[in-house]
Amino acid sequence: MRDRLPALLVVLALVAAFAARLLWSPGLLGAPGAEVYGHAWVQWWHGVALPAWPAGTDLASGTDAWPVIDPLPTALAALVGRLLGPVSGYNTWILLSVPLAFFGGARLARQAGGDPWVGGLTLALWPPLVGSLASGLTEDAAIGLAALAFSTLGLPGWRAGLWTGLALGALAWCGLVNAWFAALAAVGLGLVAGLRDRRAWPGLLLGAVVAAALVAPLALMQGDRLLGVGHRSGAFTPRPEPLWRLNPWRGIDLLSLLAPGRQDPGDALIRFHPGYLGLSTLGLAVWGGWSRWWPVLLLSAGVALGPGLSAGGQPLGISNPFAAAAALLPGGGLLNHHGRALLLGGVAMAALASRGAARLSARGRRIAAVVVALDLALLSPLPLPLPTAPAAPPAAAAQLGALRPGPVLVVPAAGPGVHFQRPLFDQRAHGRRLLLSPNRPGLSPGLMRTDTGRWLAGLAFPEAAPPPESPVFPPAVAVVLAMPGYAEAVTAGLGPPDVTGADGSAAWEIGR
Repeated sequence: MRDRLPALLVVLALVAAFAARLLWSPGLLGAPGAEVYGHAWVQWWHGVALPAWPAGTDLASGTDAWPVIDPLPTALAALVGRLLGPVSGYNTWILLSVPLAFFGGARLARQAGGDPWVGGLTLALWPPLVGSLASGLTEDAAIGLAALAFSTLGLPGWRAGLWTGLALGALAWCGLVNAWFAALAAVGLGLVAGLRDRRAWPGLLLGAVVAAALVAPLALMQGDRLLGVGHRSGAFTPRPEPLWRLNPWRGIDLLSLLAPGRQDPGDALIRFHPGYLGLSTLGLAVWGGWSRWWPVLLLSAGVALGPGLSAGGQPLGISNPFAAAAALLPGGGLLNHHGRALLLGGVAMAALASRGAARLSARGRRIAAVVVALDLALLSPLPLPLPTAPAAPPAAAAQLGALRPGPVLVVPAAGPGVHFQRPLFDQRAHGRRLLLSPNRPGLSPGLMRTDTGRWLAGLAFPEAAPPPESPVFPPAVAVVLAMPGYAEAVTAGLGPPDVTGADGSAAWEIGR
């Protein structure tokens, strides 16, 4: 952008708006009930291993092969985390995604003949992007790279093709879902550009070759994931959804596309996929008239609605042909939440809304930029600032060195308000193997079949089972660590703890 100082000030204001809650509630940027802890954990153990790059870890169950979904963000966060601490490493990538989206949206808007301020603000504040950041979906944060790639797609000259290929390749190394949708859009938009101007073909072909060359080694790394090995999607079962503005499961609610207003998720252990398109941005897009970006927005919104249509949280009993068509494409059947398609819709909306703003007077464009910022930042179901997830480990975790070496069983492992991935990030305080799976809440099936397991599994529930007279643990368990607030319940079964923390956490040595 020509006005570099104003752009820098706007970006700083955006970053401050996203991060403001850290001033009174420090921790990881994101909701404690989403996937923040799991992603921060992966970044932590990669940071510990630097300069090595492990393909898995023995720090938890079933993680011996664990190729990360977003190698570039993980490497960046791991490096910063190694220098400044894992909390800072995680937050750095989350906040860097904001200027990346702003400048990507602004550059695309300028190339599309639109107002760069509206384009940048639209993508940086896009509710689906804010929802992904709040959910801890670090692989969705690089959507700004898609906008940068499309800003040169179809322009004549080899430099444009090279830049497009590099940006699309880098996007794939930041996350497969965004890259998949961007690749589909690039094929369609590229064909349109080539048919309009034959001079675009050399750059388009160069971009495709460069992108393919960058993606090839990543595809080898992610081979099992791309082939669906171990994929867990489950059957689609329509059901009423009270949190329909946030769309936690499978797809976007029709009314959530247009309904402004906040929705408080409470203590729900869910991810957020708000579908709000923005009344201001949608109005500007309509005012801007027809553009090649309209099909991209409409198709991404259509796929985002998921396998079955719902309105106001109520299933309509109507199948969605757009989602069914997407499932027929290579990799399309692996989508767990179709709402992530709407991230690419933000790129299209940045171009469309900016084109509408460009038709206004200079004063009108400034007003439009302010209205767009206020609309998306305050009227979204997830208004700014981002929530924060507490990151301080239980005090007793730092004292486990006094107990016998071996794996740790953290309780409670599941229940209301208990995030089963929290112990993963707390692991940095003791470094011992955890007897839990990052993908499955609760205790191991073998332990659950015992009286001891049934007692521990119910600790966080109102009607918990009483402790057995003589608790018995698998031989692998060396330490039981109780989170704050549960030490008394565990003491009833195991007796006085061997280690206590000032925050109410405690630990017991097992099999002494």
